[in-house]
Amino acid sequence: MSAEIVRLVEQAGPFLTAAARAYGGAVLSRAEVPSADATADLGRRILQAVSRYRHEPEQAALAAAIEDVAGDPEDADAPAALRQLLKRALREDADLRAEIAALLSAPPAVGASVTASGAIPVQQAALAECERVLGDTHPDTLSSRNDLALAYQEAGDLDRAVPLFETTLGQSERVLGDTHPDTLDCRNNLALAYLAAGDPDGAVSLLEATLAQFERVLGDTHPHTLSCRGNLASAYQEAGDLGRALPLYETTLIQRERVLGNKHPDTLISLGNLAGAYQAAGHPDRAIPLHENALAHFEQALGDTHPHTLTCRGNLALAYHSAGDPDRAVPLLEATLSQFERVLGDTHPHTLNSRANLALAYHTAGDLDRAIPLYETTLIQRERVLGNNHPDTLISLGNLAGAYQAAGDLDRAVPLHENVLAHFEQALGDAHPFTLNFRENLAGAYQAAGDADRATPLHRTVLSQREQVLGNNHPDTLKSRNNVALAYLSAGDLDRAIPLFETALGQCEQILGDTHPTTLAVRANLAIARDAADDPEW
Repeated sequence: MSAEIVRLVEQAGPFLTAAARAYGGAVLSRAEVPSADATADLGRRILQAVSRYRHEPEQAALAAAIEDVAGDPEDADAPAALRQLLKRALREDADLRAEIAALLSAPPAVGASVTASGAIPVQQAALAECERVLGDTHPDTLSSRNDLALAYQEAGDLDRAVPLFETTLGQSERVLGDTHPDTLDCRNNLALAYLAAGDPDGAVSLLEATLAQFERVLGDTHPHTLSCRGNLASAYQEAGDLGRALPLYETTLIQRERVLGNKHPDTLISLGNLAGAYQAAGHPDRAIPLHENALAHFEQALGDTHPHTLTCRGNLALAYHSAGDPDRAVPLLEATLSQFERVLGDTHPHTLNSRANLALAYHTAGDLDRAIPLYETTLIQRERVLGNNHPDTLISLGNLAGAYQAAGDLDRAVPLHENVLAHFEQALGDAHPFTLNFRENLAGAYQAAGDADRATPLHRTVLSQREQVLGNNHPDTLKSRNNVALAYLSAGDLDRAIPLFETALGQCEQILGDTHPTTLAVRANLAIARDAADDPEW
């Protein structure tokens, strides 16, 4: 997120100063006044947004910084201190980042957007300056180093992000102490980088330790503690452990409702996370009402076109899509994309995600005439905004390959699948979950092309890697086991297909439940294999 933070702070600075000097200390409570120009009024809205997301001690510090700016127009240090408070607030709250980005997207003074990779040199220069002026281990240097690691992560460069997080954490532990809030934040960031790098076990163990420290240092219901608890729930989910993820999501939601209230954005995000976990567990009947509830609250609290509202609307549409209800999913995704384009612009990452989701919905509904051009457009835009090797760009490339495959154009699909896999292997490593997903997609393309000699060994490789990386009972491992059995079935090898289907079905029933979509698919495949075994002409 560092690239975005650098850009937002740079863009917001003049507006903050103008607001403080136009409104004075009352800026946090005042409505627009006729004497204030558009620059000052945007600054007022930014400062009020920051205040809403902070707790009382932080609100008091913000008010004092505003008073300093308003009280002495000749003091150059006061605006810098106010920008530092904004920077810290943006680092600590992804929801605030989205709101400030939306506010800044409207005025013409905002320049062209900065890509994640394009902002890395800016952050590198900022770190070099901190090291030169303040020294290698000054707290501000550590903060800048952490920001650079976040920028690498945002750009999809985990090979540089993870070691830099590790280095920064070690320095922070040594300089600030093991339980300083900045050290805990750095530990939390490292855990999330592990998660992005496909190491859910490493992320879980680090987040468990960090959560215990947050609870001890800041208390059980401090916002940082609640955020860490939500991150741990997400890590459990990524590790395929919904049995631990769901109760933790539920606990975090209850605590946020009690501490922040039912309508606070963090509470509503917890509500959406719980809904997503239910969806992943194959319970759309529980997920959809929660998504609908969250959307209604977002619309009421933040308005119909706030980025959080739009994201929640998109999540509800995806829940409809997962539940096999394209009649509700597709129109909602179309409306959401149109709103993202209007509010955030045509190439904002949220807009690109929404466009990709709509293409996927068209694809799933069998409307390839609309899906393929939208996939192609999204790919071109992601290449321009994020770069050729960003994971989101590579996912778009893989989705386009899958659409070509669905359209029966294997001459274009297979080379594209091979290209995607090669890029993922280079960018994220041989055993990253994304790499495994696209290796499995390539195996499926080989199988569709009738090339069993390449398909079956590749399916077996993916199953072996998933067992090693994700564990024997992870949902993706279960899907891979089903795919290997399908490959055996396609090759007429029923002696190996049927026992593997039986094993996969027993595990799916035990881990995912009797009515989970994967369980239902494996059960149907087993029935086909058994019927084939009873058919003497098979």
